Amino acid sequence: MSGGPVTSLAAERLIRRTPDRVVALEAEDLAYLQACLRDLAEAFALADCPPPSLSLLPARSLMRLLLELRLSLKPQGLEQRVLVGRLAGAILRLDTACAFEAARSGEGEA
Repeated sequence: MSGGPVTSLAAERLIRRTPDRVVALEAEDLAYLQACLRDLAEAFALADCPPPSLSLLPARSLMRLLLELRLSLKPQGLEQRVLVGRLAGAILRLDTACAFEAARSGEGEA
């Protein structure tokens, strides 16, 4: 993981629209994110991944982590490419959970 700034404008847009607070994720979404990050940590020898209390991490920080991983990891071989590809699903799950929470709380209304 590079730890540097996210340089993709699409990635930055996702980060900015993600709330900077903890978002209650469905159990299956949280399990998917944890498994995805755990598998990436094993395949790429990443330290501190997944973060220890993933469910207590602000959604924006989690989105930034997922996007930085997707942009920075350089897969070697099919297994690593598949794992990096799973990040797209993790990003979509988090984005969808945030959109649902915003709609429930009325934040998405104009």
